[in-house]
Amino acid sequence: MKLLFAAAAFGFAVLVAEFGVRALMPAGRLLSPAAIETFHERARVEASMIQADLELGHVPVLDGEHYDRFGLLRGWGTRSGGVDKQPGVRRVLMLGDSVTRRATIAAPLRALWTGGEVEFLNAGVESWNPVQEITSYLRHQAQLDADHVVLWLHNNDLSESTVACLHDGQFTLCNPGAFVPVDPDWYGRSILYQLYVHSRHTDRLRPEHYAFRAADVERALAQLRDEVQGRGARLTVGLLPIFSAERDWAPHERQTRELELAMLDRLGVEWFDLQPTLEQVAALGLPVRATPNDVYHPNDEAGQLLARAAAEHLFDAPPVSVQVAPRVVALGGQAALEVAGAKVTAGRRGWVVTAAALPVSAGELAAATEGAAALAFDQRGAGSVALDAPATSGGWLTWRALAVAGDGGEAALVGWPAPLIVAPR
Repeated sequence: MKLLFAAAAFGFAVLVAEFGVRALMPAGRLLSPAAIETFHERARVEASMIQADLELGHVPVLDGEHYDRFGLLRGWGTRSGGVDKQPGVRRVLMLGDSVTRRATIAAPLRALWTGGEVEFLNAGVESWNPVQEITSYLRHQAQLDADHVVLWLHNNDLSESTVACLHDGQFTLCNPGAFVPVDPDWYGRSILYQLYVHSRHTDRLRPEHYAFRAADVERALAQLRDEVQGRGARLTVGLLPIFSAERDWAPHERQTRELELAMLDRLGVEWFDLQPTLEQVAALGLPVRATPNDVYHPNDEAGQLLARAAAEHLFDAPPVSVQVAPRVVALGGQAALEVAGAKVTAGRRGWVVTAAALPVSAGELAAATEGAAALAFDQRGAGSVALDAPATSGGWLTWRALAVAGDGGEAALVGWPAPLIVAPR
């Protein structure tokens, strides 16, 4: 009877605690059951893409459906499938997080290359920071001897993101050095169980933890700098923007950007910042986010414009420059296209100008020249032509004005595209 009474008293105390905590717990202090279920679903969907790793939190599944044996995304690996480099082919490796993996900037950037034979390698992994990226690089990609390593640095990269994995068949919250198994059913039923989970897990993206790995990131970048530059290759860090106006940034986001800029100056590495380009694009009224509430990922249109800006820092200057004005035109309107390239245009015949969306293949480029307006150059190698915008559109379109050389019936991309934004009615 005493044991039964004790059990009943314990059960009553648990119920009182459960309802008392529910009433007193401030909103937003814990991951919601809906968020845990989203994590759980993502872990099931991405089981073939990532797996738990105690040192790095999570790593790609190598030699699988999504990544090759070097940790490169399928479709972004070496031409040979191995380490050996082909003579005369430049090797460019990109390191980064989800923006890099989704290739929203990387794909149009690859399409802008005009500098000869190249293979672009993409080692982007969702929710990684530079410590994870560089550790993986030293494990798997340093042996590829890339001629140019580009690391994309985001504003939230001085912290670490929690990722959900199926570890030994169990749903687990994974952070570097810490695995926390979670039962989603119990998490949805009990606030006390939620408190137990959070006694073992910390959300490192909260403002108070947002830059807690700054020193670790700087050490990792120094290690990458020494490895890349030590073998005579080039290292560039690209600062990714927050996809909101700088005036709307939170204090911890401003502080992190200042920490990153100071860090890059101390390290003495080559870097560039895409935030000014983002501000210009947003000022034109072009939507820039992949989803309305996501300030860390660009949509396809913004990705193309950011790639154009990045190309100016990463690639050699093209032989022809292309400018378009105004930047925004109405459906069926016209924009003036200015093309300059005295060294290339001298003695050329049959130059034409057209517009096409990127990425564009060589075949599509050749087809695009048919019926395009001819462009006459003056003695300085400069010329202009009016460009017609599409007459119909279901929304925003980002078009690229292309300067094309048509000598001998062969079309070739000779300049970086200039952005032309066609606004919906």
